[in-house]
Amino acid sequence: MNARTRRGSAALTTVAALAAGLVGGLPGPATAATGDWPAADGKLLYTDVGGHMGFVNPNGTSWSQFSPSGNQGAWSADGSQVAFVNSDHIRTAWADSEDTGLDIPMPAGSGWHPADPTFWYGGGDIVFKAEGRLRVTAADGTRTPRALFGTDVDGCDSKPSGSADGMLAFVRTGTSCTTTGTPAVWVYNGRTGKFLKLADDARESSISPDGRSVAFTRSVGGHKQVFTVGTDGTGLTQVTTDATDHNRPAWSPQGDRIAYDVYVTGNPDVPQGPQVWIHDLGTGTQTQVPQGDGTDVAWQPLRDNAISRVYGSDTYDTNIASSKWTWNTVGKSTPGLANAGAAVLISKSDSAYATTAASLAGKKRGPVLMTSGTALDSTVQTELKRMLPKGKTVYLVGGTKVLSGSVASKVTSLGYVAKRLSDVSRYSTSVAVAKTITSAPKYVFLATGTDYHNALAASSAAGSMGGSGSAVVLLTEGSTMTASVYGYLDKYNPGTTKIITVGTDAESALTRAYNAGRMPHWPSKYSYYRVAGGSPQSNAMQLAGLWWSLPQNAAVASVNSWRGGVSAASAMTTYGPLLWTDVTSLSYDTKRYLMRMSSSVNHVAVFGGTGSVDTAVIPKIGAAIGVGGHYAYTAYYKGAAPQAPAAQAQSAGAGKPAVQPDLAPLRVTAQR
Repeated sequence: MNARTRRGSAALTTVAALAAGLVGGLPGPATAATGDWPAADGKLLYTDVGGHMGFVNPNGTSWSQFSPSGNQGAWSADGSQVAFVNSDHIRTAWADSEDTGLDIPMPAGSGWHPADPTFWYGGGDIVFKAEGRLRVTAADGTRTPRALFGTDVDGCDSKPSGSADGMLAFVRTGTSCTTTGTPAVWVYNGRTGKFLKLADDARESSISPDGRSVAFTRSVGGHKQVFTVGTDGTGLTQVTTDATDHNRPAWSPQGDRIAYDVYVTGNPDVPQGPQVWIHDLGTGTQTQVPQGDGTDVAWQPLRDNAISRVYGSDTYDTNIASSKWTWNTVGKSTPGLANAGAAVLISKSDSAYATTAASLAGKKRGPVLMTSGTALDSTVQTELKRMLPKGKTVYLVGGTKVLSGSVASKVTSLGYVAKRLSDVSRYSTSVAVAKTITSAPKYVFLATGTDYHNALAASSAAGSMGGSGSAVVLLTEGSTMTASVYGYLDKYNPGTTKIITVGTDAESALTRAYNAGRMPHWPSKYSYYRVAGGSPQSNAMQLAGLWWSLPQNAAVASVNSWRGGVSAASAMTTYGPLLWTDVTSLSYDTKRYLMRMSSSVNHVAVFGGTGSVDTAVIPKIGAAIGVGGHYAYTAYYKGAAPQAPAAQAQSAGAGKPAVQPDLAPLRVTAQR
């Protein structure tokens, strides 16, 4: 359904490599790599004999009941969410609050009975078994569950177990469920599409968090024993040997212990029923978990997510800092930074002409820099020379009253090609920007040009398509539409060029222009797609949910600062959505979005100093995307990495293909 990240071919490199060698997506200068799998061992989740789930620490302390009703729980890669089975649905819940997050129903009429959900990649996907096949759905509930494998490589599959780097272990009992044979454990590499059988006569697979090993059970001497094997098929090892059945192994996040359940017949001192035990792979010791009386154990990883603050001495300096944080110095290749192919100039005193700049910057692959309208600021000159090779194009948005001729002349004298995009108003200038982005728009966002919030969020979305971008932003004059804008729209068929209104003013402008016959070439009946919240924060949240499915990154800027919004959209446009926050508290809609996306979002970049986004907001972001205080905070003053940077969370799932956004839920059909 929705676009995974809308980042086209762009992919940020990570600031720290996974233990498995994965390269993922956090922006900013690279810091030192961590040496081990970056997650601590958290709580054990299990299902008791009554069908209720419970939490308990590995040492048996802090037992609590998991409030939502269900079973077969699984943790996301950072431990922030649980996926579980509830009747014929898959549900998710937040680990800290135990509030039910999302309900993921099965397709109508499918007759699917889901089982064994597991988070896959960085938490963006949930894989489960239904009707003898593995299925996949989006963890945010925005994609209809579908078969994971094509029929040419399918089999009778069950017990999926996913890792953050795209490896997936599962049990296959035959090419079809009508002629099943001896079960075997297989592994599927989601990045390469390759399959490998790891072990015959094997059941109940569990992949290690780093994707390097798989635990499973096999009958030996009449009892199920735990084995491990590498995902390359080497190193088969029997782990347990005692005369009891060991069921459903689960790796510890650190990969040095394996939990499982056994069933005891009971005696006067020990009640009959299942018990959770832990096997230490280093010492070989086995320990019962007190109060852990259940099955289907899952071990919570407590992985640090990342929060960055990108800022300077003021909002203008923050704009320069955001460019340094994202773009390479000419002639250098710094891990985590990208090479710029252009730059976009706006006036630092005119928000009206700044709102569509990020859409252009995303397409042309460069920063949006703000300068004085009468002269090219020295700081901007320095930044241009640092990050943009001579001979590249610098776009000036606005006429000479916005950016004077001397600004263009200075750009030329520095060795760049100055190209001005302008017309008589901000509205007609948005058309000029749109025409520069593409002559065949696939998506047209409409947002009011009398307020910057919706247009900046839309511009960030449009620019996220990167160099292959075919999305543009047009500005309405509040609830009316100027001739240049409706003239542009009239050239395109709304059946093939999707019109997305962001905010009620833009929707009113479209409706009024259409009803007044301003688009005579449009059909008598057409559809558009409506994003209409009650506030800028709500509109940005809805737009993010529409345009990005399971992003790994998000940008946050003060709702009071259009300059901060420009910097955020420019620096992060191909990596994640632009969200708004209040200065001293995390806005409700932004918090709700981050919580909903917490299984996939592992990095949030905050733009501006503490006067724009107070320090009190940082832990609230951390709690929204993860578990409590499990986040690493790094402040990039003037865009530079600190001398002793904090450890950064890893971004898994990079390189997964982007798909088209699912606009259907927002469709509005209108006619004259």
